[in-house]
Amino acid sequence: MGTMNFILHTSAFILQQTTSSRPVAVVTGASSGLGAAIARSMAQQGYAVVLAARRAEQLEALAGEIRGGGVALAVPTDMCDPTQIDALAEQTLAQFGRVDVLVNNAGANTRQRAYNPSDEQIATIFGTNVYGPMRLTRALLPRMLEQRRGHVINIGSVVAHIATPGNSLYAASKHALRAWNDSLRREVAHKGIRVSLLSPGYIRTDMTMGMRGIPMPGPQVVATAVLRLLRRPRREVVVPGVYRVAIWAANLLPPLADALLGRMRR
Repeated sequence: MGTMNFILHTSAFILQQTTSSRPVAVVTGASSGLGAAIARSMAQQGYAVVLAARRAEQLEALAGEIRGGGVALAVPTDMCDPTQIDALAEQTLAQFGRVDVLVNNAGANTRQRAYNPSDEQIATIFGTNVYGPMRLTRALLPRMLEQRRGHVINIGSVVAHIATPGNSLYAASKHALRAWNDSLRREVAHKGIRVSLLSPGYIRTDMTMGMRGIPMPGPQVVATAVLRLLRRPRREVVVPGVYRVAIWAANLLPPLADALLGRMRR
């Protein structure tokens, strides 16, 4: 028993020495798609990454990949469960003692009409896309405030600016996330905390699988945008950049946007 305790304490000491000089990033929705690309890119930049998602096997596989040259902790987490969110924050701080970046990336969507979503759809989409980021930020922000430094990056969506038919709950949740992001940014800016919104258009992921006729870049375009935000914080970044034109046009000519998007519905 004494030998086992010695091994455990020695392992913990070695890990602490390995990670003490690394900034720490928490990435939700990290088992695939945008989250996995973001986590890999941040690990390559020297971050110790805490990976959170529901799919434990995929999460641990990514953690194993990153550990080949970096530091990763996998914490299976359902972002709709407040208890699991608190456990994620506790494990992060117990392991590393700090958190420098939080990327609220986990997202959920399902096609439905605006006039008849089910209670389950409402709970899942708003739970994952809005309440989850709020709760995890609430759990980790006090440590950032103690440090007087940190960066919260919320992954929003272009649909927060241009709501599309069949995506009413997703658009509403991302619109809510955008509003909360703005309030949070203004509340903590003078305390050394950066808050940014990254709003992707259509990106090739599991969520967009099966969509036809829309050119879509891969997840790395979002991961690259995250790294740029860390180097040069901004309020909001839209990727790919062509969607900035679409947002501008929809705001300038709402009737035209209604007509074009109405065709999508039909």
